[in-house]
Amino acid sequence: MNLEYYIIRGRGDGGLKFQLAKLEDDTGNKYKGEYDMARHFASIDELKTYIADDIVKKPLAELTIGPMNI
Repeated sequence: MNLEYYIIRGRGDGGLKFQLAKLEDDTGNKYKGEYDMARHFASIDELKTYIADDIVKKPLAELTIGPMNI
């Protein structure tokens, strides 16, 4: 499963974390309202695990994620 994300940097203590602002798969599903926009992440790996476990509910190995071209 291929997903693209858009993140907002400068969050959390000291501005070292980021938030997930947009998420879209290759079929156009935007997962609006299915993820916690207030949650902060310290790494892309942490974000990917959250997406796999809590949003798409698929094994981590089946996901490919990358930044959106905006």
